[in-house]
Amino acid sequence: MICGVHAVNDEIAEISWNLYTRELVDIVFFEKNLRFKCRRCAVFCCKLGGPRVTENDQKRLRAAGFEPMEVLVHQSANQTGQWNVSELVLKQKEDGSCIFLQHDVEGKVHRCSIYDLRPSLCRLYPFEFQKTGQGTGLLRLIPCCNGLNTREGSLVERGFIEKHLLGAIMDLLQD
Repeated sequence: MICGVHAVNDEIAEISWNLYTRELVDIVFFEKNLRFKCRRCAVFCCKLGGPRVTENDQKRLRAAGFEPMEVLVHQSANQTGQWNVSELVLKQKEDGSCIFLQHDVEGKVHRCSIYDLRPSLCRLYPFEFQKTGQGTGLLRLIPCCNGLNTREGSLVERGFIEKHLLGAIMDLLQD
């Protein structure tokens, strides 16, 4: 356990989907009572640098009138033990927070100024996805999100995954 929630990369479900229709076929849950509701605190998600941006993310930004190179930057990523792979990520402010993060006067409630256009990794947070085979993958938790296991949170079950996570997962699979 980390942060009183789960260990790093805790697997919560195995997912399988139809490769042609891109619809869920089956879900096997390893964690059955997990709840989630964003608290808009931005403590861990939006203040730790910009996420990797997919081609679909770039298309959404362009369609909304953003010039990708104005809001994106190349960042080296350690993919094979070497720092030689470059990927596009959202730019960040001097304090390390996302350039699209806004907050109220007291700085307690945060919002994303491009919420409907936000990158796939942002839409997936506080979960991450790892493809394990043709049409299969694992859904994992990213630890320390304050929105995990709140009483008012939605139960993370098939409907939650279809409504909130499946689109982001499919976007990541296209890259």
